[in-house]
Amino acid sequence: MQLAFSAGLQGFFLAFALWLQSGEHFSPLKAGLTAVAFSVGSFAAAPFAVPLAHKHGRRILVSGAVLLAAGCAGVLAAVSHVGPDGSPWPVVPGLAVAGAGLALLVIPLVNVVLAAVPAAVAGGASGIFSTAQQLGGALGVALLGTVYFGALAAGHSFAAAMTRTTPYAIGAFALCGVLSLLLPRTAVTDENLAGGGAGDDSQLAAAAAPAG
Repeated sequence: MQLAFSAGLQGFFLAFALWLQSGEHFSPLKAGLTAVAFSVGSFAAAPFAVPLAHKHGRRILVSGAVLLAAGCAGVLAAVSHVGPDGSPWPVVPGLAVAGAGLALLVIPLVNVVLAAVPAAVAGGASGIFSTAQQLGGALGVALLGTVYFGALAAGHSFAAAMTRTTPYAIGAFALCGVLSLLLPRTAVTDENLAGGGAGDDSQLAAAAAPAG
């Protein structure tokens, strides 16, 4: 999940930044301020992510993946409404929705995953998280970047390249939602995480029991 998420996110924002700056002639500052809408959505949803995961488990991760995919689809639908050096507002709602999805998907992910990880290997699980994030980002930039620059090389506009690339990011987020269904139905608490992964084995067994 972490690999698919990172690939989709990094690949999407590579194409997004290139489209705004090279295609629509936004300055780096204006493009960066446009992307702030994504952060606003993430900050708004972040305080609720872990408490909701404790109550609903993996369903919150699925919801986050759906919001990410829907938000990117909203940006995709708005591409044609942003002209050269025009207003960024058409893409702002989609970015905000996608940001909220990021918070619901990524912030409680470790709490849900460690509900099925023995405390003895929690450190290894954390290392896998970090490795998957880095590898996914590199793959996303490489693969979606290939699609984006391939479209430009074929004579398409920057906007057309963006519309050809974004569905791959949407697919990556949809894959995250599907993979979420394979995770435990519950989540460990932050106290257990701080105490060494998922807590002791008895706590872990109790936390993982609803997942079968």
